[in-house]
Amino acid sequence: MGRWILSFCIMAIETWGSIYFFDIFMERKRKGWLDKCRQIILYFFCVPVAVLAGRFDVMGIKVLLIVLVYMVFCAVFYGADWKQCIFFSGLNYSLLFLADLFSVLAENILTAKDEAYAFKYTFLALTTKLVWVLLLFMLRRIWKGKNSYGELSHKEWRKFGMVPLFTLASMLLMYFCYSGEKKVQAVYLFIAAGLIMINFLVMVLMRDILMKGELLRESALTDQKKESQLAHYRDMQAVYERQGRKMHDYKNQIRTMQVLLKEGDVQAAAGLAERLTESISVEMSAVNTNHPVVNAVLNQKFHAAREQGVSMIFKVGDMSGMRLDGEEIVILLSNLLDNAIHECVKVVKAGRKAVINIKLVQEGGKMIFSVKNPVAEKVQATDGIVLDSSEGMHGIGLMNVKAVVDKYGGDFAVFCDGEKFQAVVMI
Repeated sequence: MGRWILSFCIMAIETWGSIYFFDIFMERKRKGWLDKCRQIILYFFCVPVAVLAGRFDVMGIKVLLIVLVYMVFCAVFYGADWKQCIFFSGLNYSLLFLADLFSVLAENILTAKDEAYAFKYTFLALTTKLVWVLLLFMLRRIWKGKNSYGELSHKEWRKFGMVPLFTLASMLLMYFCYSGEKKVQAVYLFIAAGLIMINFLVMVLMRDILMKGELLRESALTDQKKESQLAHYRDMQAVYERQGRKMHDYKNQIRTMQVLLKEGDVQAAAGLAERLTESISVEMSAVNTNHPVVNAVLNQKFHAAREQGVSMIFKVGDMSGMRLDGEEIVILLSNLLDNAIHECVKVVKAGRKAVINIKLVQEGGKMIFSVKNPVAEKVQATDGIVLDSSEGMHGIGLMNVKAVVDKYGGDFAVFCDGEKFQAVVMI
């Protein structure tokens, strides 16, 4: 009876430790009362699997079922994709299995079998689980918060995933090739300790890679901010030069109106004055959103696109209540519009008409910014990185856009169907 009680206590510790393990690496979904019951839910799914596997001695099936339960649990209670669910489920159970294996081997080597062997083994397993929980606390201090796994490519996930897969395969091999010889068990004990160390090192390595990626992204963001400031100064210079040219044209047209008036051709002078007024109005402000920075960026990009033979169609609302600061507005708007203009220039050179459709409105308490433009050829977008067949990776700007979106907990998505490319931001 005491052994059964200890066994259920061990399962409770495993359940709590597994949830704590998942909390270290993944962001929880808030599901109200269901979220509060997640330990009970996981416990009542894991216990039957463990009991049935122990009764019928089907360890391989037990491993698969427990990992599957963990995967489903992660998918339901955490904001993680399938790669994260598979990797962390396998990694968690690898550590659990290694802890059990380590305790079994240590018990076999250090003590002889007697009538109290089963109880002593169960008590040692309980002690091992407590040590495992202490290791999780250490891991939590090392990891220090959530990270963006979007920085990891599919290739990197496959490489990391080989570690828990190899660990599970090694443990099953040691289990099915079990030997009672002390020397063999000592070798297994050494392998189990080594696998525990390797799995922890993999987690530390992943943390270092993510931290390095975060530093590189922040560095790229800083460079982008500097480039945005320089671009702003260049844009202002271009505006002044364009205004100088327009002023020269305006003087000539005003002199023409003076001549027409002196000659008494009032109607022709009035028509010229009306066209001149419309031209000045368009030149000064093609778009007005009641936000000076937004107006400056949209109007500058409008004129820059027009000089390249690219048209823009705007659907804008009142942006006076926008919560982004000026620097973030420049990063958000300029990057997406620059990418659209860059692609449309290639479309114009190919002899096609290029029109950029821009939507910037406030709806339902959120700002929606959408840019849709034609493409010269289909591009592939993965995790905010655009791959272009002629120029390679040029997604740093989109990564900076995503950084701004993530800061405010918004959504950012890109689409391309071979004819149109669209980027949508919701904050």
